[in-house]
Amino acid sequence: MARRIVKPRGSGDVNGHDGGTAQEANGTHHKEVDEAEPMTRSKTSDGSNPREKRSKKKARDRNEDKHQVVGEPDKPSIRIKVRKTRFVDWKPGAVSAISVAPNQAHLAVAREAGDGRSCRAVEVWETEYWTKVLEIKAPHVGEDPGIHGGNGQEEGGHGEVTGLAWVQDGSGKCNVLVTSGLDGMLVVWDLQQKRAVRTVEAGGGAVWDMAGAPAGAKQNDPSADSSRDQDIQPSRIACACDDGRVRVFAFTPQGLEFEKVIGRAEGRALSVAWQRDAAALAVGTSDGFIRLWKANQLLGCESVCISLGDCCVWSLLLLDDGTIISGDSNGTTSFWDPQFGTLLHEFTQHEADILCIAASPSGSSVFSSGIDSKICSFERIEQEPGSFEWVYTGYKRTHSHDVHSLAVVHGSLFDGSAIISGGNDAQLFAYAADSFPSFHPVRFCRCPQLPRVAAMVVRNERGETLLSVQRDLCIEVWQMDRPKGKGERRRRPAYIPFEESPSPSLVGRVDNPSRHPIICSALAVNGGILAFSDECSTKVFRLENRDKGPKRHALVGTFPSASALCITGDGTKLCLHCSDGSLGVFEVGSAKQELSFHSHLADSEPLSEFADEVMASSLNGKWLAITSGGKRKIHIYNMKGMEYHGSLPLPWESLALITAIAFDESGDHLGACTTDDFFCLFDVEERKPSAWSIKHSAKVSRKLERMSGHACYLSFCRTEHAHLAMIATPNSMCVFDINAPVVESEEVSNKRKRVPGGSTAGDQNFKVLNLSEPCLHISLLDQAELLIVEKPWLDVLETLPPPLYRHRYGT
Repeated sequence: MARRIVKPRGSGDVNGHDGGTAQEANGTHHKEVDEAEPMTRSKTSDGSNPREKRSKKKARDRNEDKHQVVGEPDKPSIRIKVRKTRFVDWKPGAVSAISVAPNQAHLAVAREAGDGRSCRAVEVWETEYWTKVLEIKAPHVGEDPGIHGGNGQEEGGHGEVTGLAWVQDGSGKCNVLVTSGLDGMLVVWDLQQKRAVRTVEAGGGAVWDMAGAPAGAKQNDPSADSSRDQDIQPSRIACACDDGRVRVFAFTPQGLEFEKVIGRAEGRALSVAWQRDAAALAVGTSDGFIRLWKANQLLGCESVCISLGDCCVWSLLLLDDGTIISGDSNGTTSFWDPQFGTLLHEFTQHEADILCIAASPSGSSVFSSGIDSKICSFERIEQEPGSFEWVYTGYKRTHSHDVHSLAVVHGSLFDGSAIISGGNDAQLFAYAADSFPSFHPVRFCRCPQLPRVAAMVVRNERGETLLSVQRDLCIEVWQMDRPKGKGERRRRPAYIPFEESPSPSLVGRVDNPSRHPIICSALAVNGGILAFSDECSTKVFRLENRDKGPKRHALVGTFPSASALCITGDGTKLCLHCSDGSLGVFEVGSAKQELSFHSHLADSEPLSEFADEVMASSLNGKWLAITSGGKRKIHIYNMKGMEYHGSLPLPWESLALITAIAFDESGDHLGACTTDDFFCLFDVEERKPSAWSIKHSAKVSRKLERMSGHACYLSFCRTEHAHLAMIATPNSMCVFDINAPVVESEEVSNKRKRVPGGSTAGDQNFKVLNLSEPCLHISLLDQAELLIVEKPWLDVLETLPPPLYRHRYGT
């Protein structure tokens, strides 16, 4: 199961050759890649070694008559031009809280705003293939008139997120999330509506921590209304407030309601944790005390009070046997007896404040982390029958900055439970809970919070490329001209010449007038129409005076809100995936709705009710593809005849999510990639897999397993001698000819084996190229031109707050 998160980067192709690695370069540059020659690394890639030059020349001479990149040997070579740029200002938000759904099917992640131009967000990941299925962004509550506070005010929402919890809605399903913040507000997120729907003031100042009552815990409060339905108990959350009290809220069908106040401390209440049966909860304060309260009484009753001294108790955890575990500002992890409040064990493995604690489902392993980014492991060892002792077993440091949250997913990864961590470096890692020292951590995604970039080649005499970059509150339009000549050769892999290309220029910026976060956007093929949607409406703009740099954007019309949209290839129709699941088709010029389709909902039972669906349109404007059932089925509509064409039979047997779909240039074929590394090419007219796909899909899927991450980019390009397809992840990519067979070579040793001519036997039509930097966008454009938008991770780390200083030997 670990492979489903991020597959390990392959050591090379089947024959032992390392995949070529894209090298760093400043600004934007242009490459021409001839795949006929092996893309191996060279020790002196600057070409200064005369012997190396002679060997390169001999290799070129041997390959004069074998000009093949992808496809069959009888075809001439295909030169792929690679253009790389780093113009996108990308800064993902820090992970502030993590919470697992009671059914263990989904994982929720709360992120802070990356910069002043972005918004806070809540992500939902499914835990079977570890794919992000939903991301909801919310602006500051004061800027959003659609979110109403419980006290009638429309303010707040500016504080850092400190807590995240799943709650059950009126139907008993966990489709609602609640976040708390230092602004003292509780924000309710509806995953089906995909928006923040309500805010409630906690009433005690800043909320430093929030914890949801364990799933299945019965409410024993005698003050509770006996008329409530006992089959569906309201979810309860406890908030540690700045005034030293803990406030308990219950989520009922009417919304989030205040229930009661528990306890009173001299300092701030900084941490809170529920007991297994929700009969008691522990509270940690800023004056160094831990208090255990009986929560099943009206005002609570203090049973145990523990003093830790001069420190702040930042994190608490209660095990099933009642053991209290605390993490404080001194970096001490302490284990306490719940009956007498005596100290059982104490560890000082951390160098700074401990911000989060988690335990394995059995309670035999405990994990802690904090500002020093170390994740320490403690295990309970049986010394003699009936006598147990906690021991420190080791640590891992995978994060570069502070770790803010730890969560446990039961029975999902590593053939057992997993610990999930997140922090200031925006990364998510998974660890084996039952065998922490034995397994290396696995990273979810190399590029968290990827910006949505769309590239279109404008078909005019200049042939420039337009790129739209979706921000939270605006859309940027950039223009990239074609390179005019070859530039000087820099340090690069062997046999890869490149050309300098001018950096993209910002030619337009369209702000969202409503100041709501933008959900989705699309740029027309001709570059003249730009559409984007927020939770209120969809707006369509016409770009003007692009050659001179537009300063005016004419608003074409306003349409209903959508979770996904696309503009047909001819630029005449706007297709919207509306909130009710229907597909609305509108005329762009008149803003008139032509039809509303529901056929794709007839045979679809949503397996993931709040997943964002995917749409794609053919360049000729005839076909439209849309996923349904939580990205698990594909439906085709005929836009010329305005009718439902049918669904595509899925050749894969699993319920893997579809991560990318795209039409080829002719519109006759549709490609689809899934989370389990399956690629299929469909014949759209016949509504079945193509002959090439039936023969080669299994081989392609086995080769895709060598790519790190899930495929999220798919595009096609037809040249004079080949029909190219490109599949890419943020970490790696491959380009192959779908008119040529895919040959699997035999298993060989790790030693490199060379064949006459220097090419790689058996992998000529499918090479996986590992990318050196996180890629924000990859697409295959006209004339076999590959566009790569990347961002060095070191540049991203420089924008983050500095981590805890650690002295390194020799510095």
